[in-house]
Amino acid sequence: MSLNREIFLRVVEWRRHLHRYPELSGQERETAAFISGILADLGIAHETGVGGYGVVARINPEASGPEIAFRADCDALPLADRKKCDYASTRPGVMHACGHDGNTAVLLGLAALLAREPEKLPGPVRLIFQPAEENGQGALAMLEAGVFASLPAAIFGFHFHPGLRLGEIALYRHPFMAATEYLEIEVRGRAAHACAPHESIDAIQVAASLVTAINQLLTKGTDPVDPALVSIGTISGGTISNIIADRVLLTGTIRTLSEAQHQRLHEGLGRLVRELPRAFGAEAEMTVSEVAPALVNDSRLVTFMAELLERDFPQLGLRENDPPMLGGEDFARFARRTPGCYLFVGCGNPEKGLVHPLHSALFDLDEEALGIILEILYAVARHSDRALTGREV
Repeated sequence: MSLNREIFLRVVEWRRHLHRYPELSGQERETAAFISGILADLGIAHETGVGGYGVVARINPEASGPEIAFRADCDALPLADRKKCDYASTRPGVMHACGHDGNTAVLLGLAALLAREPEKLPGPVRLIFQPAEENGQGALAMLEAGVFASLPAAIFGFHFHPGLRLGEIALYRHPFMAATEYLEIEVRGRAAHACAPHESIDAIQVAASLVTAINQLLTKGTDPVDPALVSIGTISGGTISNIIADRVLLTGTIRTLSEAQHQRLHEGLGRLVRELPRAFGAEAEMTVSEVAPALVNDSRLVTFMAELLERDFPQLGLRENDPPMLGGEDFARFARRTPGCYLFVGCGNPEKGLVHPLHSALFDLDEEALGIILEILYAVARHSDRALTGREV
């Protein structure tokens, strides 16, 4: 890292501390206190308790130029850490398996860099430390708490990706992360003793037929060149082996990229859930809850970012044509309110054995990636006036 080796080493130290002491979504009390303590030591004014355990800092708030924001998420996953290293999680069954410890540490490093010479910034900078990304609740809670009461002109975010090698950056102009929804289907039949099946309406049989029909809908009822996904994750019903169940609950997830596909899929699922159970004499009810909308970068910000990377970071491998993925990211809620730009940052390194995917019990990142994205974000903050010139709204 060419900026400041001392700050980079502090970022690594902060990341390892957070990795040792992870907290689940909505439980980030110690993480928020840690963030607040570092910001206080840096002399940066900030607000805590924003939408739960969110923390929001502002640097150079009196500057006359347009304000930009940077966001990092802070929560961990319910997963046991199986790594053998001195910064492995100390909390059983909880682990930073998605790199949010690195995101938080990088944003703290950006705070440290910007606080040294705030007068060189073209406008104010807002740093958003967001809780509860993994359950899709944090961005919405922060927005409802007023984090965008004064709207920044743009927001930037990033995520580490072990599928990209260290030094690679992925940037997208098309929709690239899915609109994500939680699906719940309750099937209601009639219970009977297993020896008298004619007196029953078997909710388990109806639920199994629904699962099969949903798969048929995906293969024949949706546009094959426009990605769509319905995954049933749990099936629960019945009480004992010799009683035919009268109730089954299915839960799962719906993921789409386009609004047209989203509408088609919802219409198809609605028909299935209404009509198929009736053929068996049963009934069913579907509930869909939004987790995050599709993530789409602002085209002007993408152009700015691509030009900045090519001019100032020619040593990096810029990838602009990678296919979309159907993971969800609630940064999309911020990007729906103001122009946004989101990057994937390579952190994989096979030579160091860093090949395990996100949400793996063995996940780790090459910490040199912390310095790479820190330099990029610092350059964005210093040149944000270029990003906002003639931007699309």
